[in-house]
Amino acid sequence: MNAAAPLPAGQCPTGILGALAPGETLEAFIHRINQEWVDAHARVSPATLVDTVGVMGGQVARFFERTDLDAPSLGVSWAGVDQAPMWLDSARDFTEFWTHRQQIRHAVGQDTDPDPRLLSVVLDTFMRALPHTLHEVEAPVGTQIQMRVDGPAGGTWTVTATGPRWSLAEPHAAHPAALVRLDAETAWRLCTRGIRPATALARARVDGERDLAEAACRIVSIVY
Repeated sequence: MNAAAPLPAGQCPTGILGALAPGETLEAFIHRINQEWVDAHARVSPATLVDTVGVMGGQVARFFERTDLDAPSLGVSWAGVDQAPMWLDSARDFTEFWTHRQQIRHAVGQDTDPDPRLLSVVLDTFMRALPHTLHEVEAPVGTQIQMRVDGPAGGTWTVTATGPRWSLAEPHAAHPAALVRLDAETAWRLCTRGIRPATALARARVDGERDLAEAACRIVSIVY
Protein backbone atom coordinates (compact mmCIF):
# COMPACT_ATOMS: atom_id res chain seq x y z
CA MET A 1 0.00 0.00 0.00
CA ASN A 2 1.34 3.44 -0.91
CA ALA A 3 1.09 5.79 2.05
CA ALA A 4 0.76 8.78 -0.27
CA ALA A 5 -2.42 7.53 -1.91
CA PRO A 6 -5.73 8.74 -0.39
CA LEU A 7 -8.20 6.11 0.75
CA PRO A 8 -11.99 6.46 0.98
CA ALA A 9 -13.19 8.24 4.10
CA GLY A 10 -13.81 5.81 6.95
CA GLN A 11 -11.73 3.01 5.41
CA CYS A 12 -9.18 1.71 7.83
CA PRO A 13 -5.97 -0.15 6.91
CA THR A 14 -5.63 -3.62 8.36
CA GLY A 15 -4.41 -3.60 11.94
CA ILE A 16 -4.94 0.14 12.51
CA LEU A 17 -7.78 1.48 14.65
CA GLY A 18 -9.58 4.65 13.64
CA ALA A 19 -11.03 6.19 10.54
CA LEU A 20 -9.54 8.21 7.73
CA ALA A 21 -10.77 11.75 7.18
CA PRO A 22 -12.11 12.58 3.69
CA GLY A 23 -9.19 12.64 1.25
CA GLU A 24 -6.65 11.80 3.98
CA THR A 25 -3.64 9.73 2.93
CA LEU A 26 -2.49 6.76 4.97
CA GLU A 27 0.72 8.59 5.88
CA ALA A 28 -1.20 11.64 7.11
CA PHE A 29 -3.63 9.39 9.00
CA ILE A 30 -0.84 7.57 10.84
CA HIS A 31 0.91 10.83 11.76
CA ARG A 32 -2.40 12.30 12.98
CA ILE A 33 -3.42 9.41 15.23
CA ASN A 34 0.11 9.14 16.59
CA GLN A 35 0.02 12.81 17.52
CA GLU A 36 -3.41 12.36 19.10
CA TRP A 37 -1.97 9.66 21.39
CA VAL A 38 1.04 11.85 22.21
CA ASP A 39 -1.27 14.72 23.14
CA ALA A 40 -3.59 12.47 25.15
CA HIS A 41 -0.70 11.12 27.25
CA ALA A 42 1.27 14.35 27.59
CA ARG A 43 0.51 14.54 31.33
CA VAL A 44 1.11 10.85 32.02
CA SER A 45 4.37 10.10 33.83
CA PRO A 46 7.12 8.07 32.10
CA ALA A 47 6.79 5.37 34.77
CA THR A 48 3.08 5.01 34.08
CA LEU A 49 3.67 4.84 30.34
CA VAL A 50 6.24 2.08 30.82
CA ASP A 51 3.86 0.17 33.10
CA THR A 52 1.06 0.54 30.53
CA VAL A 53 3.22 -0.84 27.75
CA GLY A 54 4.13 -3.77 29.98
CA VAL A 55 0.50 -4.55 30.74
CA MET A 56 -0.50 -4.26 27.10
CA GLY A 57 2.38 -6.47 25.95
CA GLY A 58 1.36 -9.17 28.38
CA GLN A 59 -2.23 -9.07 27.19
CA VAL A 60 -1.15 -9.38 23.55
CA ALA A 61 1.16 -12.31 24.35
CA ARG A 62 -1.59 -14.16 26.23
CA PHE A 63 -4.02 -13.58 23.37
CA PHE A 64 -1.69 -15.18 20.83
CA GLU A 65 -0.87 -18.05 23.21
CA ARG A 66 -4.56 -18.99 23.24
CA THR A 67 -5.13 -18.82 19.49
CA ASP A 68 -4.92 -21.43 16.75
CA LEU A 69 -1.88 -20.30 14.79
CA ASP A 70 -3.21 -21.93 11.62
CA ALA A 71 -6.59 -20.19 11.84
CA PRO A 72 -7.33 -17.36 9.37
CA SER A 73 -6.65 -13.87 10.67
CA LEU A 74 -6.18 -10.34 9.41
CA GLY A 75 -4.44 -9.60 6.13
CA VAL A 76 -0.77 -8.66 5.89
CA SER A 77 -0.73 -6.12 3.08
CA TRP A 78 3.03 -5.94 2.60
CA ALA A 79 3.13 -9.70 2.06
CA GLY A 80 0.25 -9.52 -0.41
CA VAL A 81 -1.92 -11.75 1.78
CA ASP A 82 -5.55 -10.61 2.08
CA GLN A 83 -6.34 -13.11 4.84
CA ALA A 84 -3.24 -14.36 6.58
CA PRO A 85 -2.86 -17.34 8.91
CA MET A 86 -2.71 -16.31 12.54
CA TRP A 87 1.00 -17.18 12.76
CA LEU A 88 1.83 -14.59 10.10
CA ASP A 89 -0.45 -11.95 11.60
CA SER A 90 1.06 -12.49 15.06
CA ALA A 91 4.58 -12.42 13.61
CA ARG A 92 3.73 -9.14 11.87
CA ASP A 93 2.54 -7.74 15.19
CA PHE A 94 5.78 -8.85 16.84
CA THR A 95 7.89 -7.10 14.18
CA GLU A 96 6.02 -3.85 14.81
CA PHE A 97 6.71 -4.01 18.55
CA TRP A 98 10.34 -4.85 17.87
CA THR A 99 10.85 -2.12 15.27
CA HIS A 100 9.29 0.61 17.39
CA ARG A 101 11.43 -0.51 20.31
CA GLN A 102 14.55 0.01 18.20
CA GLN A 103 13.36 3.47 17.22
CA ILE A 104 13.02 4.34 20.91
CA ARG A 105 16.45 2.88 21.67
CA HIS A 106 18.03 4.91 18.87
CA ALA A 107 16.26 8.08 20.01
CA VAL A 108 17.90 7.79 23.45
CA GLY A 109 21.33 6.99 22.04
CA GLN A 110 21.33 3.19 22.31
CA ASP A 111 22.23 0.73 19.57
CA THR A 112 19.89 -1.83 18.06
CA ASP A 113 19.01 -4.68 20.44
CA PRO A 114 21.70 -7.30 19.70
CA ASP A 115 19.65 -10.33 20.85
CA PRO A 116 19.70 -12.63 17.79
CA ARG A 117 16.78 -14.72 19.10
CA LEU A 118 14.45 -11.78 18.50
CA LEU A 119 16.05 -10.35 15.38
CA SER A 120 16.08 -13.75 13.67
CA VAL A 121 12.28 -13.95 14.02
CA VAL A 122 11.93 -10.38 12.77
CA LEU A 123 14.06 -11.00 9.69
CA ASP A 124 12.32 -14.27 8.85
CA THR A 125 8.97 -12.48 9.03
CA PHE A 126 10.17 -9.51 6.99
CA MET A 127 11.38 -11.79 4.20
CA ARG A 128 7.81 -13.03 3.72
CA ALA A 129 7.43 -9.82 1.71
CA LEU A 130 9.80 -10.97 -1.03
CA PRO A 131 7.23 -12.69 -3.32
CA HIS A 132 4.94 -9.65 -3.17
CA THR A 133 7.91 -7.34 -3.74
CA LEU A 134 8.64 -9.15 -7.00
CA HIS A 135 5.05 -9.58 -8.22
CA GLU A 136 5.59 -7.26 -11.19
CA VAL A 137 9.03 -8.64 -12.07
CA GLU A 138 8.93 -10.97 -15.07
CA ALA A 139 11.43 -13.83 -15.25
CA PRO A 140 11.53 -17.34 -16.72
CA VAL A 141 9.84 -19.99 -14.61
CA GLY A 142 12.38 -21.43 -12.18
CA THR A 143 14.44 -18.25 -11.88
CA GLN A 144 15.62 -17.89 -8.30
CA ILE A 145 16.77 -14.92 -6.24
CA GLN A 146 18.46 -15.42 -2.91
CA MET A 147 18.63 -13.00 0.00
CA ARG A 148 21.28 -13.92 2.54
CA VAL A 149 21.73 -12.13 5.87
CA ASP A 150 25.02 -12.77 7.65
CA GLY A 151 25.49 -13.13 11.38
CA PRO A 152 23.82 -15.12 14.19
CA ALA A 153 20.38 -13.62 13.48
CA GLY A 154 20.66 -14.15 9.76
CA GLY A 155 19.62 -16.80 7.30
CA THR A 156 18.97 -17.45 3.63
CA TRP A 157 15.70 -16.92 1.78
CA THR A 158 15.07 -18.01 -1.80
CA VAL A 159 12.24 -16.83 -4.05
CA THR A 160 11.37 -18.67 -7.23
CA ALA A 161 9.50 -17.45 -10.30
CA THR A 162 6.56 -19.85 -10.76
CA GLY A 163 4.86 -18.16 -13.70
CA PRO A 164 2.48 -15.34 -12.79
CA ARG A 165 3.98 -14.94 -9.33
CA TRP A 166 6.98 -15.65 -7.12
CA SER A 167 7.09 -17.93 -4.09
CA LEU A 168 9.48 -18.69 -1.26
CA ALA A 169 11.21 -21.94 -2.15
CA GLU A 170 12.94 -24.72 -0.27
CA PRO A 171 15.59 -25.97 -0.44
CA HIS A 172 17.85 -23.02 -1.13
CA ALA A 173 19.14 -22.64 -4.66
CA ALA A 174 22.69 -23.78 -5.32
CA HIS A 175 23.09 -21.32 -8.20
CA PRO A 176 20.53 -18.50 -7.99
CA ALA A 177 20.23 -15.97 -10.80
CA ALA A 178 20.96 -13.27 -8.21
CA LEU A 179 22.36 -13.35 -4.70
CA VAL A 180 22.15 -10.40 -2.31
CA ARG A 181 24.19 -10.60 0.90
CA LEU A 182 23.47 -8.12 3.68
CA ASP A 183 24.44 -7.65 7.29
CA ALA A 184 21.55 -7.87 9.76
CA GLU A 185 21.48 -4.16 10.59
CA THR A 186 21.24 -3.20 6.93
CA ALA A 187 18.59 -5.87 6.28
CA TRP A 188 16.07 -4.83 8.93
CA ARG A 189 16.54 -1.14 8.24
CA LEU A 190 15.95 -1.79 4.53
CA CYS A 191 12.75 -3.74 5.22
CA THR A 192 11.38 -0.92 7.39
CA ARG A 193 12.56 1.89 5.10
CA GLY A 194 15.06 3.09 7.66
CA ILE A 195 17.42 3.21 4.68
CA ARG A 196 16.73 3.40 0.96
CA PRO A 197 17.29 0.46 -1.43
CA ALA A 198 20.24 2.26 -3.04
CA THR A 199 21.96 2.51 0.34
CA ALA A 200 21.41 -1.17 1.05
CA LEU A 201 22.74 -2.12 -2.38
CA ALA A 202 25.86 -0.02 -1.78
CA ARG A 203 26.51 -2.01 1.40
CA ALA A 204 25.57 -5.38 -0.09
CA ARG A 205 27.57 -8.01 -1.86
CA VAL A 206 25.70 -8.78 -5.08
CA ASP A 207 26.37 -11.74 -7.34
CA GLY A 208 24.53 -12.50 -10.56
CA GLU A 209 21.93 -10.40 -12.34
CA ARG A 210 22.01 -6.87 -10.99
CA ASP A 211 18.46 -5.98 -12.07
CA LEU A 212 17.01 -8.88 -10.08
CA ALA A 213 19.06 -7.92 -7.03
CA GLU A 214 17.81 -4.35 -7.30
CA ALA A 215 14.22 -5.60 -7.54
CA ALA A 216 14.62 -7.71 -4.40
CA CYS A 217 16.04 -4.72 -2.52
CA ARG A 218 12.80 -2.83 -3.07
CA ILE A 219 11.38 -5.00 -0.29
CA VAL A 220 9.11 -3.24 2.23
CA SER A 221 7.86 -5.14 5.26
CA ILE A 222 5.72 -2.45 6.85
CA VAL A 223 2.58 -0.59 5.81
CA TYR A 224 4.04 1.97 3.45
